[in-house]
This record gives sequence, structure tokens and C-alpha cells, in this order.
Amino acid sequence: MEPPEITGHDAHMKYLTLIFALAAKDWRLFVADRRAAILCFSVPIVLASAFGLIFHKAPGSAGAPQLQLLVVTQSDGPFTRQIVADLLASPRLEAEVVTREQAKHRVGDRLPGVAVLLPDRLESLATWKPGASREERPTIEILHNPLAQSEGQWAEGVVSEVLMQRIARTQLAPFLPHGDKAVSLPFAVTAVPLTDSVHAHFNSYSHSFSGMTLQYLLFWGMESGLLLLRERQRSLWLRMRAAPVPLWAVLAGKALSTSFIALLQVLATFLFGYLVFDVRISGSLTGFVLLAISVSGLAAATGLLVSAIGGTEARARSICILVILGVSMLGGLWLPSFVLPSWARDIALSLPTTWAMSGLDHVTWQGRGLLATLPNIGMIAAFTAVFLGIAVARLVSSEARRRRGLA
Repeated sequence: MEPPEITGHDAHMKYLTLIFALAAKDWRLFVADRRAAILCFSVPIVLASAFGLIFHKAPGSAGAPQLQLLVVTQSDGPFTRQIVADLLASPRLEAEVVTREQAKHRVGDRLPGVAVLLPDRLESLATWKPGASREERPTIEILHNPLAQSEGQWAEGVVSEVLMQRIARTQLAPFLPHGDKAVSLPFAVTAVPLTDSVHAHFNSYSHSFSGMTLQYLLFWGMESGLLLLRERQRSLWLRMRAAPVPLWAVLAGKALSTSFIALLQVLATFLFGYLVFDVRISGSLTGFVLLAISVSGLAAATGLLVSAIGGTEARARSICILVILGVSMLGGLWLPSFVLPSWARDIALSLPTTWAMSGLDHVTWQGRGLLATLPNIGMIAAFTAVFLGIAVARLVSSEARRRRGLA
């Protein structure tokens, strides 16, 4: 039997009081298990700190990371020795001379994953002249582990640069007054980080705290949904539904409690990041608050969706873990999305995690304003509305079938 509707001028206040009472019940249950509550706030902090520590690069440290490279030579000529010396002295490489057998064994074990094989005909480059036959060119092999293809491309570029510089020194040194010391690249290259604000402040912790916070919010939403799913399968739900409490008020109370705790998780995690790892809100503070509220609402909507379509608790948990890990990876929560192939980045635009991560990037290290963040907030709100719509429709339909004795 459907609970009676509350009528009168104070109906809205009564419903609001009812929703807060239902949410307060969930809050008291959450706080009652103190160890679980502490873990709920500490786990995202620990994960974010670990990820940030792994990828953190202290200010003022040496430039780009060096490529570990094995060097194999099949000639002991003077030109080859110069090339090997240049490779060993390159600031971009951490090179080591080994035999061919050693290189194959170590590359196979990815210790490291790349080796360059200098052929015996490399000495012919010492007398190379423009216009020489292509058939006479020596072939330099870049041996790489199948899992180190990008490192192989990196090695190809650095080895080519070293060879061309040495060839230029060899060919031009006799005509220059200072010998090969006067031979250098006719241009300079410098890396300049581009930001939208002079106040932008980036470190690896900015990304890790944003990503791990978002991922754990999804897991928190999942746990909240599984709890509701468990309640619906027990007599507690039947007693609650027998009381004069409309279904929408029960769902609103559950969503309010879940989103409030999720919001506290966001604030606690970023406060820890600010105090310990200097994670700053360089952009719009209003944008950050709106993003925190929107992702908290997304966590609540995710929980209701899990409860509505999850089926059994065990099946729902397994599927949710798989989905959350997938959208976290594609959404750039673990590593920046540029490391993904282009097709994966295109797919990621259809995920709420992508928009949430991009929005947090805007207001943290990119230093962007509220207008730049509003599209991200809007997309998160749209996903939340869709999840809520599906969840409410399924739950209402399920309750209607229960009243008719069909479920």
C-alpha cells in the first residue's frame, strides 16, 4: 500500500525534515564503524600520495629522464670509437657497452629494453660525402623489447642526432679555425611549460590527488549502492516501506547522505594534499567547490544506479569494480590521457571521469577561471541526471512489481 501523501501548507518542510532524518540515519551508521570511516578517508589519501611519490620530480632536479641504452659495436675503428664515446657522454642517455649476446639477453628481460647495434661498416661514414650511393649506407639496428617500442623510437632519434653531429664534425673540422669544437647545431631548443596563469603550480601530486579522489568517490558510490541493495533484500526495507515514507524521500535521503560523505572525502583529501604536498587550487575556488559538489552528486547517483540495476550484491560488486577501473584508466585518473591511443581518448570523451578529471586540472595546476570550468561542471551534472533518471525509473518499477507480488 502506497504511503499517504502529506498535505497542507507545511508539506514541503515536512518532506525536507523527513529527507534529512533519513540521511542522518545513514550518517550515524557510517560514523558508528569508526575504523571503516577512517579507512574511507585515509585510503584515497594513501593512494594519491603513493602515485604522486612515484611520478614526482623535485624542482631543480636534472632535466628530462635519461634513456637506458645498451651499445654493441662490431668494429674497433676510430670513427666507431668516437660514436660510442659520444653515446656514453650524451646527457640524454644512460649508455653501457656490451656484447651482442648480452644485449639480446638483457633486452629480452627489459634490463633495459633497448640496444643499438653499430655495424662494422660504420667506419665508412668517416669518409661519407653528400651524394653517396644509398646502397653503400651501413644499417644501424635498434633492438628493442616488444614492450619498449616507444623507447626504441626514442633511441632512434638520439642515435641519429649523435651520428649526424659526429659526421658534421668529421667533415667540417678541417675547414674551421677551431677544429671540431666550432661545430655545433645552428639552433637551440628549449622546453617551456605553457600555462594559462602565472599562478599555475603543477607537481605530480596535483594529478594523483585529483585522480585518486575521483576513483575512490566512484568506489564509495558503489559501496553505498551495495548497501541499499542489501537493505532492499532484507526485512528492514519492508518495514521502512510500510511506514508513511514515500519512495522518492527514501532515495533522496540516501543520495543526500552519500553525496555529503563524498564531499567530505574530497575536501579532506585535497586539504591533506595542500598541507603535505603543496597541491594548490591555482584557478577558480568557486569552480573547485562546484566541481566538488558535482562529483559528490555523481557518486550518489552512481550508488543509486548500482542498487537499481545491480541484481545480486556479489554480481553487482564484480561488475562495478571492472567498470570503475575501466573508466578510471580511460578517464586519465591513473596516468595522463595523452599516453592513450587516439581512439581511446575519443571514447573517453563519453565518460564522466574524463570531464571530472579535466575540470580538476583546470582549477588546480592549470589555473583556469570559472568560465573554463563550467562546461565540465555541466557535463558532470548531465551524467548525474541521466544516472538518477535511470535509477529512479528502475527502482520505482521494481517497487511497483513488488506491491503486485511479481518480484
